[in-house]
Amino acid sequence: MAMRVFCDIETLPVEKDKLAKYPKVSGCDEEEYRRLALTGEYGRVLTIGVIIEVDGHVTASGCLGRDRATRSFHLQERRTLQAWWKLLRDFSPSTDLIVTFNGISFDLPIIYKGSVINRVQPTVALSFARYRSHPLFDVMQEWNKWDPRKHISLDELARILGLASPKQNGMDGSKVYDRFCEGPHTHEELAAYCMADVKVLRLCWYRMMFPEGPEPEEV
Repeated sequence: MAMRVFCDIETLPVEKDKLAKYPKVSGCDEEEYRRLALTGEYGRVLTIGVIIEVDGHVTASGCLGRDRATRSFHLQERRTLQAWWKLLRDFSPSTDLIVTFNGISFDLPIIYKGSVINRVQPTVALSFARYRSHPLFDVMQEWNKWDPRKHISLDELARILGLASPKQNGMDGSKVYDRFCEGPHTHEELAAYCMADVKVLRLCWYRMMFPEGPEPEEV
């Protein structure tokens, strides 16, 4: 059975009351503080959106990192990372695939670094070797054929491929922290935003690989 894992993460900067522990960033201004969310050292995983297929059939879909009863983010990064690696416990690098968008440089390194920091042992060893499409398929890099001079956003690629943009209502990754700070009432919106990215990522992969796949209306 072949497994495909489509994933995307949303991150927050380290809690402000912990900054004093890290001399390198303890005196950062607000803009610098927000950028910490983009690092594996000083960021934290808020949620991991996933769609898992086994032999072409979806077997799991949703956002890790949420409380089942309240649907709010529980902010227990270790618990979220444990859930991620549990999903991958049967993943085989020789036959299975993890599909991301810029995941080689962003999502997966942050997951790995967060796992080490939180003492969560990965259930599978993944190679981060570039210029390869297996077992990690980076849609952004494969679209640009690994040209370091080129960059494209998921929003732009979706529009080029005739798909619905996941960046609806002006929401994008730069606004996740602000919306999160508004309170638990925004958590459903943030989870939906993360899953919209995962769904469009999946559709982009199908377009690029040419097999029959889900229709755009599914997004």
